[in-house]
Amino acid sequence: MSIKTFCIISLLSLALAVYAADKYADYPVHPAASYAITTGNSGLTIGLEPLEDLKDQKTYFDTELSTKGFIPVFLVMENKSKDESFIFDKSAVTYGPVDSSAATPNLHSKIRDNTALGVLASLDTITAFVAMAKVNHASHIQANILKKELQSTTLSPAASAHGFFYVPVPKSGPREKIRLRIPVTRTGSQGSESLALDLIF
Repeated sequence: MSIKTFCIISLLSLALAVYAADKYADYPVHPAASYAITTGNSGLTIGLEPLEDLKDQKTYFDTELSTKGFIPVFLVMENKSKDESFIFDKSAVTYGPVDSSAATPNLHSKIRDNTALGVLASLDTITAFVAMAKVNHASHIQANILKKELQSTTLSPAASAHGFFYVPVPKSGPREKIRLRIPVTRTGSQGSESLALDLIF
């Protein structure tokens, strides 16, 4: 491949990247207490909404995650207390069937592996660009998935946070009800306390 051809492909790929970075819609956020599935303790309210509709998954992630073995679960966390904060560590969140003990998920690496499309091979110019576009598109799908993930944070009084978890589910057939356990640490003038809030969906 000549230098000129490589430069053309690189510029087209960059243009595709700029386009892809802006095309993903943000999922709408509502008050935590307004969701059908909610839990709360000591001023912290958490609302949950699983996105099981494949059209919704395509709209917000540009891919059908359920067919890849994941269900995106949207969470909104709100601290309604006046003088206490809540420390949230996403790595401590666990999930599992309702009738069994929860297991620690390793969602970050799994979701990346399941959306990867491969590495560009030695191809002719047109085929190379098409393949590069596909790989680039996959990388932006991955980036969007990770960008929308709920991150570890400290919720000060009146603060809120929102984002997705990607919970493994069977690729086909009915799924069991899932228990999502969210541990937080409450801190305030009276010291700190560990809490665990469960949501079932």
